[in-house]
Amino acid sequence: MEATRYELLGPLQIRNECPRSISAPKVEILLATLLIRANRPVSVEEIISEIWGEDRPNRVRASLHVYVSQLRKICTGPESRGAVIATHPHGYVLRVDDSLTDVYDLQRLHARGRADLAENPERAFVSFTAAAALFRGPVLAGVPDGAIVSTFMRWAEEMRLECLESIARCSLRIGRHREVVSDLTHWIDEHPFHEAFRELLMLALHLSGRRAEALSEFQRARHLMREELGLEPSETMRQLQSAILNDRRDLALAR
Repeated sequence: MEATRYELLGPLQIRNECPRSISAPKVEILLATLLIRANRPVSVEEIISEIWGEDRPNRVRASLHVYVSQLRKICTGPESRGAVIATHPHGYVLRVDDSLTDVYDLQRLHARGRADLAENPERAFVSFTAAAALFRGPVLAGVPDGAIVSTFMRWAEEMRLECLESIARCSLRIGRHREVVSDLTHWIDEHPFHEAFRELLMLALHLSGRRAEALSEFQRARHLMREELGLEPSETMRQLQSAILNDRRDLALAR
């Protein structure tokens, strides 16, 4: 029997032959919380806080036991290498082979890309691209963001942004500067205040022979930051603008 997989980098999914979601909201929160802390115990108090916050029902621990029982029926047991929910002295622990989660795949591909970045940007590009492709949409979309879930969401988004930046940097190093322009434009639409994307777009445009557009991108970034944040572009962005103004591709690439 095929192993059950657990996917958090988008709407929460359990995947056997085909993906399925959990329709009961509180059971979904419980699974998300235990998966985020996979193979580590989560205290009863932490789980209760994640599911109910301050609005706790009477006999809240009894309600939690019901949800744990329901989740045990949903999660596939060890006969198919799925997850097992075990009782712990202070709470519960979800025991699962790390390789059955998309979070493990993300960390593995990200680490491989980082290791290859300096010496083999082509291979690093493949790893970072595969890592970014694991994101199926907003992380844990629809799951209320308690302390554990919200911390995980922030971490996952930071990982995604780092992968996208690395894709762009690898693209510039292996001569894909024209191809990456459209990707960076799309990523800037999603994250208009992410300066690294704008710097990389300026550089990609400059290397593509579109110097005027690269300088216009700097002016757009400056206007947006002044109007929305009351800030000036960073020193690195200003130095990149200067290198482009002077048509110094060597300095621009070094930046």
